[in-house]
Amino acid sequence: MIAKRLFLILVFALAFLNIASAEYRITGVVNLSPNWQRQIFLSTVDKLDNYYKANPSNIIQVGSINEDGSFTINGDNLPPDARYYRLYLIKEENTEFDACMYIGGDDHNFIHLILDNNTQIHLEADQSSSSPFSNYQVLGSSPNTLFKSLSELIFPSFYFHEIKFPSELQFSKQKLNRDLFQFADTCQNTLVSLAALVNTDIDQYYEEESEIYKSFAERLSNDLPNHDYTDNYFRKLNYHQGSKSSNMALPWWAAILIAMLSISLFISVLRIRNLSTRTQESIPTNTNTPEKKRPALTQQEEKILTLIYEGKSNKEIASELFIELSTVKTHINKLYAKLNVKNRNEARQIAKSLINTGV
Repeated sequence: MIAKRLFLILVFALAFLNIASAEYRITGVVNLSPNWQRQIFLSTVDKLDNYYKANPSNIIQVGSINEDGSFTINGDNLPPDARYYRLYLIKEENTEFDACMYIGGDDHNFIHLILDNNTQIHLEADQSSSSPFSNYQVLGSSPNTLFKSLSELIFPSFYFHEIKFPSELQFSKQKLNRDLFQFADTCQNTLVSLAALVNTDIDQYYEEESEIYKSFAERLSNDLPNHDYTDNYFRKLNYHQGSKSSNMALPWWAAILIAMLSISLFISVLRIRNLSTRTQESIPTNTNTPEKKRPALTQQEEKILTLIYEGKSNKEIASELFIELSTVKTHINKLYAKLNVKNRNEARQIAKSLINTGV
């Protein structure tokens, strides 16, 4: 009897020791060219909408990278529930405050992981390539092996910009979303399945695929009832359900009432317009006043012009819009040509006049 009690005490002591010493540990080898700093950053993904956003306030660990590309990051400060984390490198010219996520190609500088304080994982990049995480392998974590499979499905899609024909582009996007739905449905890990749905185009596909999104909401409620990501997901669904319900058909009596009000309003507008026309006939007009026209800017150029007006540098613009610094410079050159200006100050004056006049 005494021996049995001693054995039970030993078992409980070992269990308590394992809990008390729980510590996540990430080791690996990355490809480190001179373009990259010899540091590796681990940051949390606090919201589903921030899946691809680099925010310095979310950094929880910074590790050193050795000359051979090896690194180690470990700690015990993670929340108790498993979550998404991002492991990434920063280029030499950047800091943690203007870090950019580069997707695809030789500059692909990040991966997503699922971690908790018990995770022990080793990562090995393919040394035959140049990007930091090229074709990396995962050892020691089955959820992250699934995450790697998901990344192999997602990241080739970021070459969509190279597709020349609209129909080919549309079919490629549709195929990616079908593949992501299929992956989410068959994947046994709920967090990895959620990541697959996060990467679908919910704005475009919610109405026709609403049953898939709603069905997965039930799975989240069962598997991760108190998780922050579950709350994020339901907020997304509520938003899209509200958008859909706002487009529902009106009752017949409401449609007739709206039609009558519209006719009445139309007649009132005609009367006011006729009165205004008569009044203006007696007022001389200045035919020499040029009509102000808004320059034909793209949506990206308008964003960049606004940021120039706010005094942002090219690096700050690249960081805020998540594009390359060279891309920012190309947009600015085109912007100067359209605005017929030579420098930033002239562009800022144009932006100020557009904002003040509401053109």
